[in-house]
Amino acid sequence: MDSKADLRSVAIDIFRRTLAAIDVESVVRDRLRLVGETLMIGDERCNLGDYRRLIVLSIGKASVAMARAVENLLGDRITAGLIVTNALTGEAPARLPVLIGGHPLPNAISLEAAMRARELLSHNDAADTLAIFLISGGGSAIFESPIDPSLTLDDLRSVNRALVECGAVIGEMNVIRRHLSAVKGGRLAEAAPRSRQISLIISDVNNDDLTSVASGPTLPGRSTLDDFHRLIEKYRLIEKFPPAVVALIGSADLRPMPQPGSDAAAIRSHHLLLDNRRALLEAKRIAEDFYGLDAVIAEDLVEDDVETMVIEHLRRLRALSDTHPGRTVCLLSGGEVICPVRGDGQGGRNQEFVLRAALHLHEVSLDQVALLSAGTDGIDGKSPAAGAVADGSTIPRALEKGLSPEAFLRNSDSFSFFDALNDALITGPTGNNVRDLRIMVSRK
Repeated sequence: MDSKADLRSVAIDIFRRTLAAIDVESVVRDRLRLVGETLMIGDERCNLGDYRRLIVLSIGKASVAMARAVENLLGDRITAGLIVTNALTGEAPARLPVLIGGHPLPNAISLEAAMRARELLSHNDAADTLAIFLISGGGSAIFESPIDPSLTLDDLRSVNRALVECGAVIGEMNVIRRHLSAVKGGRLAEAAPRSRQISLIISDVNNDDLTSVASGPTLPGRSTLDDFHRLIEKYRLIEKFPPAVVALIGSADLRPMPQPGSDAAAIRSHHLLLDNRRALLEAKRIAEDFYGLDAVIAEDLVEDDVETMVIEHLRRLRALSDTHPGRTVCLLSGGEVICPVRGDGQGGRNQEFVLRAALHLHEVSLDQVALLSAGTDGIDGKSPAAGAVADGSTIPRALEKGLSPEAFLRNSDSFSFFDALNDALITGPTGNNVRDLRIMVSRK
């Protein structure tokens, strides 16, 4: 790599090339094949001639692109379906209506979408119906129905807001969401118990926990009511939830979740198409092939307190540089840092991670380091940005403009900080969602 190359530009380019490499439609096309009437998904074979009805339900931030690829493959074999997303990215499929649900909080369309999907499944429930579910992250808010009619949309929005702000990791959030929902934790699949079901999943959670993608509408988890109540107590959510939710939690009406291993498993299959691990491997390949960097994936740096993660990332980056003298190195990680909201500003966990890291770089006068953290969905918290990029010049430039980094952190307003420096990374909704990518480049 050219010693004069701008490390910030390198980090940004690695991120953008990675997004292109994990294009959703391309991934779906690569995994699905149609040979005559046989649909092939990995090792699974499904004879479409056995079914009179083929329903496609696509839910989540990647739902439009997933549905386009499936429609292009199956064409007029599709008899009905629905797409539920947070934003229409690209051309909508011709055969499937699109509903725009709310995110990060559910809206009235989120409830309508769940109602229509359940009706579609139940009205077509039969052994000669094939239901293909296309599931991606974001579906927890985009697609929702309360477990009890006493709960309103405002109640569900309050629950989601409290969960996002309490500091829980996504797996914990989804345990709570599932127990309060009529379409999560395998309950959507229960609307069509006799139909053949195939779920194709793009994961925004830990690699071994597909039950948490969109809170698992077709895939039962192993969480119990005891787990639910333990998390309610851990995060003191009784103090933050609305009265109707508190009353339901305290009653005997809250039902246990479906559990895996039921007889229906024989006619239900689940396939992981894309996840954060795949994105990290693509980023590593790009860093090595395009820039000749010595790239390493920190597979254990996934979820932890944001400040703890900043310190450990910088420690690992220094150690990587020390073991590769004279080389430009790249440290990669993915997942989601834990970043409780403290103020009412515009920001998100990625931009706060970068701002905190920039402060540490300034403290030790490191100027040959660039770092980027961004969401593969193009959305970071309440901001219009996917994330941000910083280097050793970030804090000095901010101080010259009279910006106080600490004040922006106190108000959870990292986007306004980076926007003022033109360092916010704005992609718009990408139509993908495989968690966050962190890219750190260093030259000694």
